[in-house]
Amino acid sequence: MGLLQRYIAKSILTSTLLVLLILLGLYTFMDFVAELEDLGKGEYHLKEAASYILLSMPGRIYELLPIAALLGSVLGLGNLASQSELVAMRAAGVSVQQINKAVMIVALCLMVVAVFVGEILRPPLEQQAREIQSTAQTGTVGSRSEHGFWTRDGLHFNHIRSIQPDGRFADISIYEFDQQHRLRVVTKAQEAYYEGTTWALSDVVQSTIDEKGVEIRSIAHAVWRSQLNPGMVNIVLVPPEFLPIWSLLDYINYLKDNHQAAAQYEIAFWMKIMMPISSAVMVFLAVPFVFGSLRSAPIGGRILVGALVGITFHLLNQSFQHLGIVFGILPWLTAALPTLVFAILGVFLMRRVH
Repeated sequence: MGLLQRYIAKSILTSTLLVLLILLGLYTFMDFVAELEDLGKGEYHLKEAASYILLSMPGRIYELLPIAALLGSVLGLGNLASQSELVAMRAAGVSVQQINKAVMIVALCLMVVAVFVGEILRPPLEQQAREIQSTAQTGTVGSRSEHGFWTRDGLHFNHIRSIQPDGRFADISIYEFDQQHRLRVVTKAQEAYYEGTTWALSDVVQSTIDEKGVEIRSIAHAVWRSQLNPGMVNIVLVPPEFLPIWSLLDYINYLKDNHQAAAQYEIAFWMKIMMPISSAVMVFLAVPFVFGSLRSAPIGGRILVGALVGITFHLLNQSFQHLGIVFGILPWLTAALPTLVFAILGVFLMRRVH
């Protein structure tokens, strides 16, 4: 990479970081104000709210990265253009393609940042944030709703009322059906904890149903063999967009093996695949803003247009996630279509620049 390309890349990265910090500060303030409404619920006080906001910051960075990439690139290139530095470069023989190479280097850097934040940093911190919030407010790690959550394991349907801070289940019901879909066994337990590859149940009441009637027996301890493990339970409790790719793949396979709907998790998987590419596309779009029809517009106007494009992209991404689930659109197409549309728009605008 030449000296001028490093200079352009540094200018764009600096502007992108500045925009990201401004947006992060704005959204963090709004999140904090929203959390103030929950102060006083259980043991949820200012310290817990601040911890929750702090641990949720990587998630905000991940969400804001495409918009920050577009605005930062427009701002960085716009500053170079307003100071006639790009004009001097062009006069010295630097082509738009060479400038575009510097822009794409920035795009690759942002793709690496997106993967690191989204797959390594965000998932454990987001889970920890939710545990702090839920434990402080309710005394439990969390549940899918106030009535607990359901899972399916072959012919077993399991209801788990809540999860304790140490990982134990509380108030579990296991409904076992036969091949003819008739209810045969109902098992209720006060607690369950994971041992090796199985769950240990305590204070068990089991009802066996057959043609002769219902037989009820009480057992102090029992073993529950299930495909469900603590890692999968965390997946059930945490929204799919907060999970790493490998956890999503495991849970998608689990859902398919048990003939359950996996569209929501498949869309989340493909959205995470497309996220780094989306950041790169946003950076690529900045070049036509500077060399295209907006080159004579003031920097404020270019930033405004960039903000509108970024917001439009974000809204399309969010809308297509819901439309994909409602209308059964292919998950990869649901995730890729907004990025593909903006990539085509970028190529079209670049052709007009040439």
